[in-house]
Amino acid sequence: MTPARQLTTDQAAVARFVHHGLLMPFSDPVSAAGALCGAQAQILPAAGLALWNRVPAMTVTDLDRLLYQDRSLTRLWGQRHTLHLYPATDWPIIYAAQSQRATYWEQEALRDGWDPAAYEAFLTKVAQHLFERETMGRSDLKTLLPSIDERHLSGWGGVFAILARRGLVCHAAPRGGEARMAHRLRWLPDLPWDPPSADEANLTMLRRYLATCGPATIADMSYWRGCAQAEVKRWLTLLGDEIAPVSVDGQPAWWLQSALERVNELPSRAELPARLLGRFDPLLLSTRAKSWLIDADVYHQVWRPAGHIEATILIHGRIAGTWRYDWQGAALVVTMRPFTPLEPALRDQLERLALGVANHFNAPLGDCRWEE
Repeated sequence: MTPARQLTTDQAAVARFVHHGLLMPFSDPVSAAGALCGAQAQILPAAGLALWNRVPAMTVTDLDRLLYQDRSLTRLWGQRHTLHLYPATDWPIIYAAQSQRATYWEQEALRDGWDPAAYEAFLTKVAQHLFERETMGRSDLKTLLPSIDERHLSGWGGVFAILARRGLVCHAAPRGGEARMAHRLRWLPDLPWDPPSADEANLTMLRRYLATCGPATIADMSYWRGCAQAEVKRWLTLLGDEIAPVSVDGQPAWWLQSALERVNELPSRAELPARLLGRFDPLLLSTRAKSWLIDADVYHQVWRPAGHIEATILIHGRIAGTWRYDWQGAALVVTMRPFTPLEPALRDQLERLALGVANHFNAPLGDCRWEE
């Protein structure tokens, strides 16, 4: 058996940075979302910043157009049971990859004693209501079905997450601060619906994950996907010669063979440019272990209680602080909080990036403040 290729932590970190489109941008936001296998979108502006970091000229106007006019991006529940932005053409893959799993709300209903046939009839009725309307919010559903269990109206998903898991529903444009949903056959009537098998879909997702986030351990892949390690091991077996075992500073991991063959083409860590990553950026969610990305003594300044992940300052591919934006009238104010004082040249780079953030939001930069 050929021994595993030995890689350093720096090589792994640079590979993730580069393949995430943080050195050379993707051609467009839809391509970026596809390569990333989704950008987490529980907070939609955070997903917009994730795509802006990989397609620098992209604005919130572009995001709105791609989601609600062109409909070439779609917002669905995906890996880790959280909302992501995907290319609309990937919807059959995302559906198929999760088709054999019940949602939390389905499991709860059956535990509560729902008759399965009656429960399916309820879901069919909700889907029919959605199909009969252009879009629907939770308040509309409450009006149509006054006796509906409030858990099915959960802002985390409820009945809409169940129907999304079944390939029927996605997010439409919000209205009056309320999320709204649309039936696939109304929202994307011309979308070819030819889902692959569950295994094929999961292999497609794992290939894309390894292409952008590799090299990765079994624990990393399980964490990113939100599934058991046994499932990951089976999918790796099915990938066969497409993947190769590697060792990252002695830690067993896996990578695509095609990526491994190009590892010597990667730049050095010192060549990586500064970035202002938004909250829940895909790079920060790519691996379970974070030591390649952040020092242990400042970890809890980024990964906060209740699963919150702060926006981060990235310097040479490593987290060097946090940042935030706030609105001051029509202008954007950006506040930088580096963990240690930065050289003037780095501050200048980050202030130029802050201006880019303001441009993304179609706003003037009111101020860039430093808290050191």
